[in-house]
Amino acid sequence: MFKSGRIIRKGVFVVATMAAVAGLSGCVERVANHGFAPKAEAIATVTLGSDTRESVIEKLGRPTMGGVLEDGGLYYVSYQMRHYGAMPPKEIDRTVVAVTFDAGGIARNIETFGLADGQVVSLSRRVTDDNLRDNVFLRQLLGSIGRFNAADIFGSD
Repeated sequence: MFKSGRIIRKGVFVVATMAAVAGLSGCVERVANHGFAPKAEAIATVTLGSDTRESVIEKLGRPTMGGVLEDGGLYYVSYQMRHYGAMPPKEIDRTVVAVTFDAGGIARNIETFGLADGQVVSLSRRVTDDNLRDNVFLRQLLGSIGRFNAADIFGSD
């Protein structure tokens, strides 16, 4: 009897310890890196006024995205997201390198932007007004009681 009680307490202790470790492991910070932005040393190898679009891609690598037009710029984007437990992910760092070209395809400007330079841009602001004005279904249903006209339902004779 004495031995089985000791085994049960030891088992409970092991299970409680494992549950505590599993619970605390969800609170570990995880940083995820996304995208690619070239380092300052690689950017310094680009010669403005003489490098072409192809030579810039050769020196800096394949861009994250290109401009809309054929002669548009090249954009290198990288960012870091911090995931911490059950909290929503948070962007902690962003780097955007923009290379612009002239009509002849020659590199004219290189700019680097960080997270502090970013602005929220609304890509689409088409909003449909539903005229509900914060009414829930039950409020709409109860609000329509007594607004019925018998002539509308049964017809008029």
